[in-house]
Amino acid sequence: MVIKNYIEKNRYYDSVFLMKIARRLAETDGVDNASIGMGTPLNKDTISDLGLWTNEAESTGPNDLIIAVRAETEADCEKAKEKFEELISEKSDTSSSFRSISGAKAAVPEANMAVISVAGEYAAKEAKRALLNGMNVFMFSDNVSIEDEVELKKLALSKGLFMMGPGCGLSFINGTAIGLCSMVHRGNIGLAGASGSGIQEVMVLVHRNGFGISHAIGTGGRDMSDEVGGITMAMSIKALEKDENTKVIALISKPPAESALLKIIDVIKKCSKPVVVQFINGNNKLLEENGIMYSESFDETAVKVMELSSGKKVTLKKVFNNDFDVKAEVKKYAPSQKYFRAILCGGSLADETQLLWSKSGRELYSNVAIKPEFMLENPFESYKHTVIDIGDETFTKGRAHVAIDPTARVNRFIKEARDPETAVIYLDFLLGYALHPDPASVMSEVITGEKKRAQEEGRHLTVIATICGSDMDPQDFEKQAQILKDAGVIIADTNKEIAEIALDLIEETEREKLC
Repeated sequence: MVIKNYIEKNRYYDSVFLMKIARRLAETDGVDNASIGMGTPLNKDTISDLGLWTNEAESTGPNDLIIAVRAETEADCEKAKEKFEELISEKSDTSSSFRSISGAKAAVPEANMAVISVAGEYAAKEAKRALLNGMNVFMFSDNVSIEDEVELKKLALSKGLFMMGPGCGLSFINGTAIGLCSMVHRGNIGLAGASGSGIQEVMVLVHRNGFGISHAIGTGGRDMSDEVGGITMAMSIKALEKDENTKVIALISKPPAESALLKIIDVIKKCSKPVVVQFINGNNKLLEENGIMYSESFDETAVKVMELSSGKKVTLKKVFNNDFDVKAEVKKYAPSQKYFRAILCGGSLADETQLLWSKSGRELYSNVAIKPEFMLENPFESYKHTVIDIGDETFTKGRAHVAIDPTARVNRFIKEARDPETAVIYLDFLLGYALHPDPASVMSEVITGEKKRAQEEGRHLTVIATICGSDMDPQDFEKQAQILKDAGVIIADTNKEIAEIALDLIEETEREKLC
């Protein structure tokens, strides 16, 4: 194998775009692996960790581009570099490039939103420049300090602008999918949330059942913290209230701080439109005392907003039939198999799974545990029943989110699948723009291989999944489902349903062992 680093001085590109290009390069004939990024310390560490480092990259800085390739021959490396230029040209044919936000604003004065996707240490400065140039900000970048977030959101508030993020996974504004977002039909249901996968789950359930979304505003996962105090959430409620195309509003968040919750309750009580609140593991008693509608799952949230929208009773449409024999499945397990392991891209899906298991009285450990006593000592090592948010900052620092580059989840899946105590593995598949173009195919090969390996070792591996996406997404929903079915995966319509299936399997496993 030959490793080459190609350096382009003062040539800047967006990090998410470069991740997508790197993935396409890695799929080129003769190429074993590729990584492309600006010469930041984190990107340099990533290139080194992947075994793609050469000394040529040593002198690069944050404005310099590194194209790192490992291929069978030097000629294959050169072909990969040529392929990179072709892919960059494709982008150039459909877009304009600028070296700064102020330059972009001067060239396109009507531009009113900046999407920030750079290393966290640089993101706050770029967001501030955008706000000072009169632009709303969608910040995909994470690893931004809480102090910077508060400063940026206060600046945005003073200017009547939105600061969505840091760590804002998605938004759906005026029919445009931003970030890791599904495409859905327009309608009169407005969403706001400090939860990317939670918003997406409700969006696609609404879409599948014939309703639509006016806007979905992502706030960033820390917006409902004590420090931030729900600044963007409050702005979102007021904006959706004023929007003539929005009839009903749903708010979704990971566990909120009490102080932020009290502020948002006050805003909701003054809102003239019906509001449904789903704050995962939040103080629902307090909401009830204040006469505020709430829900306890993404399924329930979707049903309530659709019923408010239509004035009619709604039952969620079934896409997948999961009438399989739980007892027959469990009888295939080896005596050692007893644990459930979830490896999820969606942080809020991990939170909801914990909450559902908690209601059953069962322990579920996590790297993002809702209850401190169930926090994993080491996020890279599962313990008993475990749900991992593989999209957490622990796994994404200096790297692409796993919904874009699934390598981290592939590796974790193999580790869990080879644990002789693992019985059930749950995977979520997020579809939409800017996400991996074929996530099911990436995982199906390893799923098939590990199921076969388990069988050869006298075990049986149950793999269950949800597909959080719509029939309008570029990955082709039906195709993704069929690929997973062909790999022997059990698919359910919602995160709640899959959590219940996992519970059924584990409870039956325990009963079987008592016999």
